[in-house]
Parts: sequence; structure tokens; C-alpha cells
Amino acid sequence: MKIRRKLGLVAASALLFSGSVGAVTMTSGDTATILWGGIYDGATLSASATFTLTSLSETEALFQVSVANTTAAGQPGRNRLVSFGITDIAPNITGAEALNNGVGDQWTAVIDTTFPGFQTVELCIWAGRNCAGGGTGGLVEGESDSFQLRLIGSFADVISLGDPFPSKWQSVGNTGQSVEFGGCTEGRCGSGSSVPEPGPLALFALGLVGLSLRKRTKFQ
Repeated sequence: MKIRRKLGLVAASALLFSGSVGAVTMTSGDTATILWGGIYDGATLSASATFTLTSLSETEALFQVSVANTTAAGQPGRNRLVSFGITDIAPNITGAEALNNGVGDQWTAVIDTTFPGFQTVELCIWAGRNCAGGGTGGLVEGESDSFQLRLIGSFADVISLGDPFPSKWQSVGNTGQSVEFGGCTEGRCGSGSSVPEPGPLALFALGLVGLSLRKRTKFQ
């Protein structure tokens, strides 16, 4: 019984790293901005991606996307934003493509893929090697870019973009780590924290177990 409670504490603590902030529903002409912010290894990170739904038909949704790494200059690390995603899109999409790629980076969009730390997302957009990162692409501090995004599906009058909008960063902070954390849509943001890569997250959980067992031994 006590062991079950301790494991429950570990699971709950891990869940604190991500949260649910709901979905945003859009019709043609609407704009939604996703915001990211987190502190990790000495660096305070921030970024945004603005989605403008320029057209919506029965089979296609076309967005103009503007993405910016708004991290302040002078932070430790290069703090590259390399990928971001949308966990759930309604109606479900059957295809995605990044068109008229940006000036500085070649953006790629894929559906139903794994975003490490967040499991499967319905849409991932990246400027690195793939959704999980890698390579030297992405936006460093102060950089921005824009591109068109084409989503294929069976649509009506609206499309819904659902959280937690994961983001992937590389070369972060004092030791150049990789880190992920969820975002929220502007006007719906609460508090959130960074999500370490699966390895550090597991170490964090094991640390809680060790601390719990140490306290148990001390008071027996």
C-alpha cells in the first residue's frame, strides 16, 4: 500500500511537467498564436507560432504560419527551437505539407508521429533532421521565419487545434541540453514547466523514489 502511494507520487510529479489548456477553434480568416516559455539549465526560453487560417474548403485547410524564437539574447547556450507540434486536430487530418518554405530554414510537416516526451502528435513541424530533433537547423535567439501549411482532411466550417502543443529545443543552457515543453494558445495560458528529455525525466522520478525510501528508512 505504501509502495503504491510512493509510485503514485512519482507519476503525479512527472505529470506536473505538462498540462492541458484546451483547444482553439478556427474558421477561415481567424488567427491563433501558440506561446512557449520555460526555464532550463540557466536559460529562459520563449517562442511563438502564429497560425492564420487563410482558406478552408471541404478537403483542405491552408495556413500562413509565422514562427519566432523570442528568447532574449545573452542566454547561455544557442537555444535553438527545432520542432513543434499540435497534439490533436479536429476533424482528423490525413495529410500535411509545408509550402513556400521560409527564408532561413526548410520546414517539414508530417502527421501522426512521435514527439519524444509527449507520445504521438497529430501534426509535427520541424526545421531540424526530424520531429525528434537532430542536425543544426532551427531558429536561434531572435530569429523568425514564415511558411504556408497545407492540411488535408474532410472539413466543414471549422477546424480545432488541440494542446499541449509540444516544442523541442536543442543546445540549451549551460550544458547544451535538449529539452521539450508544452505551449498554450494566447489568451488561454496558465503556468507550465519544461519537460526534460526522457532520460533526465526518468532520473528525476528515480530521485523522488530514492528520497521517499530514504525518509521511510529514517522514520522506521
